[in-house]
Formats: sequence, C-alpha cells, structure tokens
Amino acid sequence: MGFCLCGFAPAPDEGTPLPRSHAVSDSGHPVVITSDSRAFCERLVTVIDAYGPPLTREVHDLRIQGAHLCREGRVRSGIVQLRRALMVLKEDNHS
Repeated sequence: MGFCLCGFAPAPDEGTPLPRSHAVSDSGHPVVITSDSRAFCERLVTVIDAYGPPLTREVHDLRIQGAHLCREGRVRSGIVQLRRALMVLKEDNHS
C-alpha cells in the first residue's frame, strides 16, 4: 500500500511572503505582481495617504483596520481592508 502526496503543498503562512512574478504589460514595461507581504501593506497605506486629507470616515476606518491587521501579522486580511479603502477612494474621486 502506497501513500502519495502528489501535488500537495502546505498553505503558506500569512506572515511569509509568496514569490513575486514578473509579467510584461502592453507597453512593454515589466509589471510586478506583488505577493502578500507587510511591504505591500505599507505600499497600499502610502497610496491611500497620497490621496490626502480629508479621507471619508469609511476610508479612514478601513485604512486603520487594514494597517492594524498587517502589523498583527494578519497580512492577507489587512490587504483586503486596504484594497477596499482604495476602491472606495477611487469611486469617490470618479463621481
């Protein structure tokens, strides 16, 4: 009787960054597909902050929650909150 774990890999730890992939955009410039990492969290926070005050209450709360989750090591959950904040910002600025 054999035992095979063919194709099985353990789920990555939330604190461990996944490998980065590089692709090329239509313009020929490389596009970095960023992994789930604290550095990416910081980058998202920087983008949100670049929109400058005043931030809506919803965006502010999502930013704070996302940054906190990232600091606590819950990187994927933090990135979800930060991306939500960016989506709200983009919707508000296109209205």
